[in-house]
Amino acid sequence: MAQAEAGPSVLARLVLVLLGLSFLGAAWVWGHRSEPWAGQMVERARQTVGR
Repeated sequence: MAQAEAGPSVLARLVLVLLGLSFLGAAWVWGHRSEPWAGQMVERARQTVGR
């Protein structure tokens, strides 16, 4: 009963933190897409998605 009230497991929290960090990293690269190194990453991502 106490475990059900504890909330998400440690693994679920870790996955959520990693997802959040990946989205923040992607947003940071997108904000710097005018720089040569970031522009290449954005173009690779666009080709992967098909846009």
